[in-house]
Amino acid sequence: MKKLIERYDYGGAFELLKEKGFERSDAGVLMDSCRYAVNFDFETARKILNHVSEKTRNNETCVALKKNLEDLNNGQPDALFSELLENVKFQIVNEEYIDFLGRVYRFKEAVYKYMFIKKHLKDRTFTFHIRFIQKKEVLKILRNHYKIFNNNLIYGINTYFRKYAKQDVKGERVIKVLSSEKMNQLIELRHESLIGHGFKGVSIDEIQRVYGNPYCVLDDFRECLELLEVDIYRYKYSYLNEYIITLLENEYYGYVQASNTQMAHFE
Repeated sequence: MKKLIERYDYGGAFELLKEKGFERSDAGVLMDSCRYAVNFDFETARKILNHVSEKTRNNETCVALKKNLEDLNNGQPDALFSELLENVKFQIVNEEYIDFLGRVYRFKEAVYKYMFIKKHLKDRTFTFHIRFIQKKEVLKILRNHYKIFNNNLIYGINTYFRKYAKQDVKGERVIKVLSSEKMNQLIELRHESLIGHGFKGVSIDEIQRVYGNPYCVLDDFRECLELLEVDIYRYKYSYLNEYIITLLENEYYGYVQASNTQMAHFE
């Protein structure tokens, strides 16, 4: 079970705990919450978290998790970008490379939208729930205000920054990272795969051939977020895993040891 948790397989770990009748333990509730959160169902994850004991609910790790889930549910960019980075890491750890490419593409698109819309909101608060973040709204602004008529969102925003935001040094650096030859080749692998427009498989060898170590993608994405002054919350699930394993040792494994000791008295 510990190995499943360390690989972020909360669904598998939860099912094992459920078989033992411990799904309502605090460790079980946290696993259940995490298995929804990693699939971006933050509202369900938040509701499930209400079922932990009062002691665990007041623990600083659980308090921080509840606040984080509220931020995610409200579309706060710091929380969502951090979550997406963690999600990209999961795919690498579990060697799910097609899903990894899908997250990379989604991350790149999200950064482009964020950069563009933030420039047009002025003093208004940005969240990923505002209507302007929708692709059709971005394309409408590009078309109506800048006479950029390409329906490819990334290409259109690239054109905008090249023509109208040359003085934005940080934005230029972000675009350079996200439009590098190796990033474009990585995205092309995505397009040729099952989640793009083709049926090709994706191996670690192909990813390394075009980009090098896949963890370098995370480093490049973090650089982009730092340039955009996004606060990155790193190691969220690593900290949660440590806490869940501690609870398991106290709740489930402690119960098993006590049961074994009790059974020994009858032998």
